[in-house]
Amino acid sequence: MARLILEKEFDPPLTQEGHDHDAEQVDPCLEAYGARWIRSYLSSDRRRIVCEFEAEDAEAVRSAFRSAGVPFVRVWVAEVFEPGGGTHGGWRERQRSRQKD
Repeated sequence: MARLILEKEFDPPLTQEGHDHDAEQVDPCLEAYGARWIRSYLSSDRRRIVCEFEAEDAEAVRSAFRSAGVPFVRVWVAEVFEPGGGTHGGWRERQRSRQKD
C-alpha cells in the first residue's frame, strides 16, 4: 500500500460544518475504493488542509473524492520518514543504515 497526500484549499475558511459534511460524503467512497484516511493537518487560518491516506495508488484517493463530489487540489504519493524507520528514519538512522551496508 502507498502513502498518499491530498491537498485542499478553502475560500472562505473551512468551518466545522463544512468539514463534517465533506467527511460524511467522502468516507463511504474511500471505503469503496480501498483507501484509508490516516490523519489531517488543518492550517491555523483554516484555508488549507493536507490529509494522509493509505491506498493502492493515488488514483484510488482521487476517484473516491471525485465520486463524493468533494473538490481537492492534488494527490501525490509520499515517501515516509519517521523515527525508528531505519533507512526511512531520521538522518542519523539513515546514516547508520548506510554504514552497515
